[in-house]
Amino acid sequence: MIEIEHVSKHFGRVHALSDVDLYIEPGERIALVGSNGSGKTTLLRAMLGLIRVSGQIRIGGVDVAKQPVKALRELAYVPQISPPIEAPVREVVTAFASLRGIDAEAVVDCAADLGLELPAQLATRFRDLSGGMRQKLLAAMALAVNPKILICDEPTANLDAAAREAFLERLDRRPSDSILIVCSHHDADVRPLVTRVVAMREGAVQSDERTTEVPSGLRLNRSLSGRRVYA
Repeated sequence: MIEIEHVSKHFGRVHALSDVDLYIEPGERIALVGSNGSGKTTLLRAMLGLIRVSGQIRIGGVDVAKQPVKALRELAYVPQISPPIEAPVREVVTAFASLRGIDAEAVVDCAADLGLELPAQLATRFRDLSGGMRQKLLAAMALAVNPKILICDEPTANLDAAAREAFLERLDRRPSDSILIVCSHHDADVRPLVTRVVAMREGAVQSDERTTEVPSGLRLNRSLSGRRVYA
């Protein structure tokens, strides 16, 4: 469970978050939506322990600010913007696998599902990969952990159609008691994936709407126009 209570954050005169309360139960799929400056990315960063805030955020009953390692050990994150890592892909994957206690081959397998043949890129610097390749690798690393909580910030923005479908299918196969939080500018793009839509505006929760349950076995079809639609 994720408990966000009376969380606020100011950057000078800017109220990035204003007394946010949010409770997320195991098994929920949440879309966090809002325009630029609405506070959704700041809230994600607060949940990840990347910024200090007033109020309290607990994950599994553990305070993120006081015990970040313990609170975040069952969480994985797919960022919107790739970090400019100088190290070659081999070192990035090896270090990640060691830190998360998984076999590096699990990352290779997930990357292959997304259309990225990782063995061919091991000597390449991470920052020299194309934007789509970087996004596939970051997604593969997060999925390989099989975390109880997966947070994604615009995760499919740089993915091609085949990789997008594979990524969504991977999300659908996650355990029923796991938590998924997807951050997006566009409500319509993520609504078919989730059971709850939380809209933010000017640093506050504007609405919190429960949607119909996602059917077991999310099916992706192609409309006449060629755009992916959900059935």
